[in-house]
Amino acid sequence: MELRDYWHVIWKRKYITALCVVVLFLGALFVNYNVLEVTYQATAKMLVEQPPRVLMLTDKTANLPPPLSLETQVRLIKSLRVAEGAAKRLRYDDPERAALRLHDRIVVDNIKDTGIINITSEGPDPKECADIANAFAEAFEEISYKIARESIEEATKFIEDQLKIAATELEDAEIKIYEFNKEHGIISLEDEVRERNSMIVEFEIQKMSQEVALNGLMAQIGNLENIFNDKLYAVYQDPDAITQTGLFSSLKKDILDLEVERAALKLRLKDDHPRVKELDKRVQQLQSRLEKSISNLVAKRLIFEDEIIGDRDRIVGLQTERLIADASIETLGQVIERLSEQQRSYPELKYEYSRLTRTRDVAEKLYLLLYEKRQQARIDEVQRDVKVKVFQKATVPAAPVKPQRLKNIFIVVVFALFLGIGVSFVLEEMEETIHNSDDVKNYLNLPVLGSIPYSAETINKLITEVPLKSPIAESYRRLSFFTQLFCLDPPIKTLLITSSKSDEGKSTTLANLAISMAQEGTKVLIVDTDLRRPMLHRMFNIDNSLGVSSVLTGELEAELAVSDLSVSGHLPKESFMELIVDRLIQPLGVRGLSIIPSGPLPANSIELIRSERMLAFLRTIEKKADIIMFDSPPAIHVVDAVVLSQILDGVLLVINAGRINKDEALQVKYMIESTKTPILGVALNNIAATSPDYYYYYYYGGYGYGTRQRRKRIKLKR
Repeated sequence: MELRDYWHVIWKRKYITALCVVVLFLGALFVNYNVLEVTYQATAKMLVEQPPRVLMLTDKTANLPPPLSLETQVRLIKSLRVAEGAAKRLRYDDPERAALRLHDRIVVDNIKDTGIINITSEGPDPKECADIANAFAEAFEEISYKIARESIEEATKFIEDQLKIAATELEDAEIKIYEFNKEHGIISLEDEVRERNSMIVEFEIQKMSQEVALNGLMAQIGNLENIFNDKLYAVYQDPDAITQTGLFSSLKKDILDLEVERAALKLRLKDDHPRVKELDKRVQQLQSRLEKSISNLVAKRLIFEDEIIGDRDRIVGLQTERLIADASIETLGQVIERLSEQQRSYPELKYEYSRLTRTRDVAEKLYLLLYEKRQQARIDEVQRDVKVKVFQKATVPAAPVKPQRLKNIFIVVVFALFLGIGVSFVLEEMEETIHNSDDVKNYLNLPVLGSIPYSAETINKLITEVPLKSPIAESYRRLSFFTQLFCLDPPIKTLLITSSKSDEGKSTTLANLAISMAQEGTKVLIVDTDLRRPMLHRMFNIDNSLGVSSVLTGELEAELAVSDLSVSGHLPKESFMELIVDRLIQPLGVRGLSIIPSGPLPANSIELIRSERMLAFLRTIEKKADIIMFDSPPAIHVVDAVVLSQILDGVLLVINAGRINKDEALQVKYMIESTKTPILGVALNNIAATSPDYYYYYYYGGYGYGTRQRRKRIKLKR
């Protein structure tokens, strides 16, 4: 199909497309303004500022972990802890239950490459949306401040408590040395004793450093477990998930036990040792099962699986570090105890003095270490104080964000347009009638000799009554040209004009085709062999008292014989049939055009057409014109046309576009072809202005004469 053919299908069924557009448009209006719930959206903006880190030059490894990342801040806002804080600010009766509802009503995202976090709330009440967004922002501002300071405050408190104890112990150690010297005098220690004392002091300091680090790890683990539990809390609200929590706890315990065992082995064995590898493999298997269990927990929740697994992995990693620190502290304690046992072999005074000086040195170094840690903690407290603040509160929205009525209606209209076009093409494929020349070629495999356009102004009129250059006159001239062309090879003298059903314009087409041929100089004789409902005599306004039926019944022959005998006293010498035909031929108003009407309607038309007189009649009239055209009844209801086609040279089939079923036209074609008489082609009658076949006549026929008609068609005369 060409582009013009597609447009023809669309324009032909434009009312279907228009109906789809109108119906769906009205439906969209109703749904958007009466069914869809109005949704408002309010957004509060938060600014997260993270100051640059300052490292302590005195201890490069003593700095606490960096502040929480922006992504972590976003996840914290989504936690139930913040939701409960927001519910309390909104003064709900049951903050815990309200937190679950509020959690599902917010969307949190951060603007890329910035420290800005958007907290968006949606709902049917614009004021409530703004209140919820602001409540979450304020709750997060408060909680983030607590989270940023909790771990440092806890570590700082521990360090300050230990610093006080260390100061007291140092003071006590110095007093004891002073009293010992006062009582026993100054005692000098050998190099070996001093070196061993230095080793014990160093190990004591390392042990204390590990204990300080262990305390920091415990604080971090506690904070991460709080966040982790917040996320799992939402998951555990699902009854199906609660049944799996026992498995989750069991797997977690097994993994921790294996991590402890592996940490103990790595103090004595290398990483490539078979026992260490075996433990690694078992830990990996249990982690896979744990991940699958967590995947089942979060299958229908808003929390992403990788979030829970990532938090779990960080907690497990910190707990592993804690276990390693515990093992290291225990090992250092054993080493210190062993070195202390060796010093007990010294003389009593030297041993006691060595113990006192060692205690003082340990207390002094511990005091200095704790003092530096306290200074570092104060610096980290400033650095970790991430500034999270609400820099733009949510305002009450003036207009809803959903539904987007204009956008929705536009989409529906576009969809309706395509739906209507789609339905048009489906109906076109299901169409059972013949509409244009393509249908004739595809279904009947016959050429279209001419297409006659529909015109309400010229309907059922002869072309002698219309302008010479009108599209209707031009179409008949084209039909005349191709009909005569197809009559050349093989030569056709007698041509039957028939149709499948009545009211297809068969008689009008025959009359105008004959007129057009006569105007071109061809001598044409019209024979009206429609002995059931003849129409040609009315169209040409001639007498129908004598005609074809008069010849075939023999009445006219007997009448002429009696008349001639009474006048001349003998019968005429020339053939009665020649004389009868000459007397029946009536000239018409066009030069070279004449007609033999049907005559009175007989009771047995089939017998008359199949009689010997019909064959004699044909042999006689063949000499009277260049081409003889026969009209007949429709072929689908009676067999007159089929019988006539047996004795004539060719057939021209008239089809009324858009009215004749394809199967009916095909049936007529098969009936005529069964007589071995060739069908020259089809005259496609009454084509619509929307048909692609109309394009030629409207734009080229008569160079623009005539207009497209959009009035309802009326039935053509047969």
